[in-house]
Amino acid sequence: MMVRRHVVMLPALCWNQRRRDFYAVTADVSTEGIRFRSSSLLAIGEDLTCSIRHVGTLEARIAQVAGQEFVACVRGGRAILADLARQFVTLARAQDLQPEPIRAHKRIVPKQKIVQVTTASGQAFLGHVLNVSASGVALLVDHELEIGATIQVGHKAATVMRHFAHGVGVAFTEPFEPAAVHEAMSF
Repeated sequence: MMVRRHVVMLPALCWNQRRRDFYAVTADVSTEGIRFRSSSLLAIGEDLTCSIRHVGTLEARIAQVAGQEFVACVRGGRAILADLARQFVTLARAQDLQPEPIRAHKRIVPKQKIVQVTTASGQAFLGHVLNVSASGVALLVDHELEIGATIQVGHKAATVMRHFAHGVGVAFTEPFEPAAVHEAMSF
């Protein structure tokens, strides 16, 4: 029997109690589960929490692993799974199925994880750095920031590019030199 797959590419942030946050991208969804691609090496049976753009946060268990791909089965009742299936199929139909561009800059997790974030209106608060690259940073924040908003991350001007559960992805107005991105870097 052939399994029908719905190709849908959505960025995801995944984690569990034993593994720090890592990024993945959905590849497709089927009755087998959600197929992801990630540079993290995972194990069958591992439980994950995944925050998937446009879908939300899901609890899942890894059912298959093949190289840098894994299939996760979502935990939940029939109504939850039916609603998720509808969401994924709708998103798959809405996408033009062009793959996302390959990231030009390597991401790292710096030792300095707390950084001051300042809005254009001067409001300042602390953010938690998940990871940083020469071109941007992923931050956990407790404040609403609109996509397109100009902010300061430490001393770097940036623009809010995307939202994820409890955080934002921002692009620096002027990227760091790639050699300046290392664990001991500061903002």
